[in-house]
Amino acid sequence: MARLTSRQAEPPVELYGYLHERSVAASPGRCNITPITVSDDWPTTPPVTDQEARIIEAFFADVLDELFGPIP
Repeated sequence: MARLTSRQAEPPVELYGYLHERSVAASPGRCNITPITVSDDWPTTPPVTDQEARIIEAFFADVLDELFGPIP
């Protein structure tokens, strides 16, 4: 049986100077930290359609069975 070896890919070439922009923005003294406001306007029970429930059950049946047990 042949062994497969993996090679690490070289990082992509920096074409647009994004790396430089990040380092300048992350420099100390230049960051203005402002609090983020989070609002929750969802109902207590989010609405789920029948089709959405079928998709969730189809793709996550094994995980749901582990969590809640099989459907009686």
